[in-house]
Amino acid sequence: MHGLLKLIRLFLEARPLRAFQALCVVFVLSGCSSLQFAYNYAPNYLAYRLNGYFSLDDAQKVTLDQELQTFIAWHAETALPDYTRTLETWQARVEVATPFTATEVLVIQQRVELALEVLGQRAASQLAGLLVTLTPKQQLRLKAEFESENKDYFNEFLKNPNSEATRKNHHKRALKRYEDWLGVLTKSQEKLITELSDRRSKIFAGWGDERALRQKALLDLLEQYRGKDALQAETALREYLASLKNYREPILAAQQSPLKQDWAQATADVLNSLTPEQKIYLKKKLGGYAQDFASLTPKRLAQGSQK
Repeated sequence: MHGLLKLIRLFLEARPLRAFQALCVVFVLSGCSSLQFAYNYAPNYLAYRLNGYFSLDDAQKVTLDQELQTFIAWHAETALPDYTRTLETWQARVEVATPFTATEVLVIQQRVELALEVLGQRAASQLAGLLVTLTPKQQLRLKAEFESENKDYFNEFLKNPNSEATRKNHHKRALKRYEDWLGVLTKSQEKLITELSDRRSKIFAGWGDERALRQKALLDLLEQYRGKDALQAETALREYLASLKNYREPILAAQQSPLKQDWAQATADVLNSLTPEQKIYLKKKLGGYAQDFASLTPKRLAQGSQK
């Protein structure tokens, strides 16, 4: 789906369930030199990550492996063809002379969020049966993993928030997300991105609180439905995953629309300032992913096996 997609979804987070939901947004496009290899290895990787969070027992591991295989088969059959078409559309859009607008960027983001919602609904149906089997000890392990990650996050981005070192960490993180898809940035583009980062960093403590609130909501859900009916847990899990598109932290929630608009305008400005070299870089990356996704669809794989 996604070269420009990851540029559009700058602030997407991938926690245990979100990682499953965002399979092709985060892992497949995580920088692996071979997208096809990454996609084929995804079930093993996700099983490893989820086991790290929960320390699953043997029966749970078998269940997870089966669910992941089912999910991948569904995803390849249903989602990948749409990703290919979307990438090809965005690749062609890069060459259109009409300037990007903040409204257009937000429409693209909405399409990405809709795709994530579809993945989330499928993830809920695949994982609910497993999650109701998690023991109190396994849930405590997840809580400990969250606390460890939050500590690292605090030390890198929230400790000494007004220091130049923290400010540079924010800049580095923001610039990297654009560089991944545009290559070398111009000075004016760097200025746009770092200024956006500075504006967002003024309420950066809110992002840390948002993480904690989302984590608590998930932990509460797991505790509430432990040992309960899987279908009821699935409904609750669907609602939780759908809720991730909205902020829980009060200050962020109140500013969600302005924050999105500011980011969308800055992104549109960057896209409108692409150099010829950056256009080539972006088109090549989008086209490469489109071809890889197309090659991973069951129909294409079947055609290849018949040659």
